[in-house]
Amino acid sequence: MRVLLLGMGSRGDVQPLVALGERLRQRAYAVSLAAPADLGHVVAGSGVGFEPLSFDLEGPLRDGLGRDGLRGSGTTRVREARLMRQVMAETAEALADDVTRLVDGADAVVSGPLTFDLVEALLSSGAAKPHVYAVFAPVWPSAAGASTALTLLPRRVSPLNLWWSSLAGRVALDLFRPAGDLVRARKGLPRRTFRSYSAAATRTPTILGASPLVVPRATDWPPALRQTGFWFRSPTPGPLDAPLEGFLADGPAPVYVGFGSMPTPDPEAVLRGVAEVLGSLGVRGIVSEGLAGLSLDRLGDTLPPGVIGVGATPHDLLLPRCSVVVHHGGAGTTAAALRAGVPQVVVPHAADQPYWGRRLAALGVAAPPIARKDLTPSRLRAALEVALAPEARRAASALGEQVRSEDGAGHAAELVDSLLRRERRP
Repeated sequence: MRVLLLGMGSRGDVQPLVALGERLRQRAYAVSLAAPADLGHVVAGSGVGFEPLSFDLEGPLRDGLGRDGLRGSGTTRVREARLMRQVMAETAEALADDVTRLVDGADAVVSGPLTFDLVEALLSSGAAKPHVYAVFAPVWPSAAGASTALTLLPRRVSPLNLWWSSLAGRVALDLFRPAGDLVRARKGLPRRTFRSYSAAATRTPTILGASPLVVPRATDWPPALRQTGFWFRSPTPGPLDAPLEGFLADGPAPVYVGFGSMPTPDPEAVLRGVAEVLGSLGVRGIVSEGLAGLSLDRLGDTLPPGVIGVGATPHDLLLPRCSVVVHHGGAGTTAAALRAGVPQVVVPHAADQPYWGRRLAALGVAAPPIARKDLTPSRLRAALEVALAPEARRAASALGEQVRSEDGAGHAAELVDSLLRRERRP
C-alpha cells in the first residue's frame, strides 16, 4: 500500500514525518514524502522516498520573503499572517498541481495544517482514500489554555479561550486556503465555509505528535484526535565533526544558541549580545548559523574565546552534550531539547512558538520565554541564570527521561496502520 506524507513547511514540519515514514516502512508500507525541493536533505538516508515539490522554501525565507517578513517577526501577529498568506498564495498553483499528481498515485494520504484543506478538496469529488491529519502543535480550539497554542488565558479553562482559538482557526483557514480554493474552482465546486472546514477536520482521524507530559489532553478535543509522544527519527550515527568533537571534549558543557528556520533582523547585534552574555557568565557557547545568519564571521577579530559556530548539526548528537539550549521554540527543536534532558531558553518568533515557551516554563525546564522583539543582553543573561540553576537541570533531566521512554512515532504508525487496515475491510 502506497502512503503519501505531505510535509509542506520548514524542516520542523518535515522531520517528524520522516520518523513516521521510517516506522511505516517497518510495517511494509511503501512510503513517499513530499516537501519543498530544498528540504530533500532532511529525508536523505531514511529509506523514505522523496517527492520534491516544485519550489524551494528555505531559500526564500532566508533571502526573499523572510528578509522582508519573518526577519521582523515577533513584532506583530499581523506581519506574520501577511507573510504566511503571501507564501501560500505564491506557491498555490505549484502546490495544487504537485499534490494533485501525488495524491492520484497514492492509496492513502497523511496531510498537515498547510495541506489539509487542499487534500480535502482533492478527495471531495474523487475516489475515496484514507486521509489522516497530522499536527505537531496543539492547534485545535479548546477552552483549556494549556492545551491550545493560541489562547487568551494560558493558565485557565475558559470559554474565552475556546472563542479565541476558534477565531484563530478561521484566520488560519483564510491563510492556508489558496491551493484548496484553486482545486475547487477547477472542479466547479463552491468555496469552502469555515463550518464545513471544521466539520471535515472533526471527522478526519487526527494525530497530535506531542507528548501528553507537555501538552495536556483537553476534555473538549474531538474523539477523532489521538495523541502520541513526539516523533523522533532513528538515531543519527556519530560522531560529530572532528572540530566540534574536540571543542566539546575540551571543557565544560556549552550553551547552544540557534534559531533554526527563523530569520532575524540584525544578526550581528544578536551575535554581539550572545557573546557578551556568555562571556559575562563565564560559560562556553555553540552558535548555530541557521536561517538567522548567525555566522561568527560577522564578529571578525572580536570573537570571544570559548565560542564556536556550527552549521546544520544533528540535534540528537549535540544537544545532550550542552548545558542549556537557547532556541526559537519550534516544535521540533523543543522536542529535541526535551528528549536531551537539557534546560532551555525560548525566544519565540512566530506561530506556536510562544506556546512552547510558556509550557516549558510552567514545567520548570525553562526560563520564562523572551519574545524576539524583546531580546536584549540583560534579558538573555537573566534567563540563562534561571536555566543554569540546579533546579532547572533536575527538572529537565527528569522530564527528558520520561520523554525518551515514549515511542511517539511508533504509536503514530500503529494508529495509521490500524486505520488503513480498517479501511481495507470489505
